[in-house]
Amino acid sequence: MKNEMINKRYKGETGEIGLKYGIIEATTQCQLACPGCYMVRRNTLRQGQMTLMQAVNVLDQCRDFCGRELETMDILGGEPLLWPFLKEYIGILLKRGIAPWIFTNMLAATPELVKWLRDREVHITGKLNIDPNSKSQYELQAKMIGRDIKTAERLLEAINIFIRAGYKDPLLRLQNLIRKDTINYVQDYYRWCLENEVGTDLELMASGECINEEYWRIAPTSQMIAQMIKEVQRVRESFGLEPAEVLMPHVFGSCPFYDKGLYFAVDGHIRSCSNSIICLSNIDEAESVKKAWESRLLCDRRSLSQMVVGEPCFSCDKDKWKKCRGGCRATVEGMGNPFGGYTLCPIPYL
Repeated sequence: MKNEMINKRYKGETGEIGLKYGIIEATTQCQLACPGCYMVRRNTLRQGQMTLMQAVNVLDQCRDFCGRELETMDILGGEPLLWPFLKEYIGILLKRGIAPWIFTNMLAATPELVKWLRDREVHITGKLNIDPNSKSQYELQAKMIGRDIKTAERLLEAINIFIRAGYKDPLLRLQNLIRKDTINYVQDYYRWCLENEVGTDLELMASGECINEEYWRIAPTSQMIAQMIKEVQRVRESFGLEPAEVLMPHVFGSCPFYDKGLYFAVDGHIRSCSNSIICLSNIDEAESVKKAWESRLLCDRRSLSQMVVGEPCFSCDKDKWKKCRGGCRATVEGMGNPFGGYTLCPIPYL
């Protein structure tokens, strides 16, 4: 039942309104320098970490505001497996009935740690851009994590540690942040994940800043993404699967945090998500969660409707709009118009 509830996050099926999901930036330590990473872009890696007390304070403040515990807490970095309080914090989350979800590059995984996580059914989202069976693609994977081939091989071996421990979809997903350099390999990645019973998470590059030439140097165009989707759907067909519904910005899933989550950074800032650069409040302020939740940005998101949104969302299928609701709003807000459409959407080209 809990897995079903969590998987609804990406399908736009969460229903009730209110703060449900938390994201903490547990540490800014990381072994990688992935092109397209928001922390690399903003030069915020290796700038400190949360104490356990600070991380628990986030839970307490959310509970005090909501009158109940959060449903899930995503633990991000940097690299959360490097956070010294990870196990203790997960224990606290589980005791409070909050489902933990770790977003990790997996490099620090050990069989002992992974077994500990699997025994507690902790959801994991790792990284992958290639078909691990194709050694000719290892150099590309190294480039996508900003390191050498040896590090890429360690990443691929870490995936196997999780699989050997019994991890599979839906407890294990591998996120593929789609970039120009990798878009032609997405179908290979997708096929490997299906063959190995691993969940997929395709995601378009977001940007809380105004999209510029640097973004387009790395990110593919909407037309390129549309062609990629057609190829992935053919892979699904070869496995006897129905075509996946196209939703933005996770290609086959909507944003789970849109207007139901808050992001808590190491520096105390509260934002709408990891990609947004707009500070809604600071955790040390009085009623910080209330102030963030009642901010103009989140009020605009909650009031956004298809009647007032820009193109291409205004002309989109009404049932799709109810689930997608305009793609990555942090990206749209970075363009300067909170009611703008998600112009990076590939659906008009499908």
